[in-house]
Amino acid sequence: KQWYQRRVAITAGITNNLRLEMNSLQVCCGEFIRIILFVLNFIFWAAGGVILGVGIYVKVQLEDLKHIEVSHDTLQTSALFLISLGCIVFVVGLLGCCGSLTQNRCMLLLYFSLVTLIFIGEIALAIAVYANKDSVTKSIKEQFKDCMAKYNNQTEPICQDTIDTLQSVLKCCGEEGPSDWSDLKYENPPTSCCKDNATCDYNSAYPEGCYPTISTFVNTNAKYIGFGVLGVAIVELLGMALACYLRTYIMKRDEYEPYTV
Repeated sequence: KQWYQRRVAITAGITNNLRLEMNSLQVCCGEFIRIILFVLNFIFWAAGGVILGVGIYVKVQLEDLKHIEVSHDTLQTSALFLISLGCIVFVVGLLGCCGSLTQNRCMLLLYFSLVTLIFIGEIALAIAVYANKDSVTKSIKEQFKDCMAKYNNQTEPICQDTIDTLQSVLKCCGEEGPSDWSDLKYENPPTSCCKDNATCDYNSAYPEGCYPTISTFVNTNAKYIGFGVLGVAIVELLGMALACYLRTYIMKRDEYEPYTV
């Protein structure tokens, strides 16, 4: 009997030692994951603040940015887009930072849910655009033609602003080329079709159309765009996995310690 009790005690001691070693490993992994998640989201939080600041600056300083070859409406739309994007990135990054720093399970769950929703939305958008790429391309071309036809329509100045911005920035003329303006009975193309933006005729206009210019740019940089999208997806998946692991670690740890939210 004494021999049996001794053996049980030795076995219990070995088990406790293994449990302590396993718990130490879990603690090290949990702390390491917490630091990585904090650093990752601190970068996102800072980036969101910068994007938000740029958007607010452009919105406030619209009148002082008239020298830029971009229309007022385009600047305003870009400012609103940057403000919206900056707010989303800022809030998500802040949740990740606070959740990992305070080890708050509710914050980590909310962070995981938001990143998951964003990730699903990006996948849905990518699938929708890819599945309807022909109709999207056709719609863009039709909208461009419609804006060209309404270029001098004073009731819709956004068309003129959009066309001038695209042609000035992309250094292109018309949809397929300068002849598109000739087909619309224009004696000369708009001044945005030429480099000096002062006087313009069909001989000095940019030879490339805007649609071929955009297509060439996308095709040339497709792999870089793909790598960028893939990188964003990997970072989002990494953030989701880290938040999930950290929350699970906190829940297991709370089984041995007083409960914290």
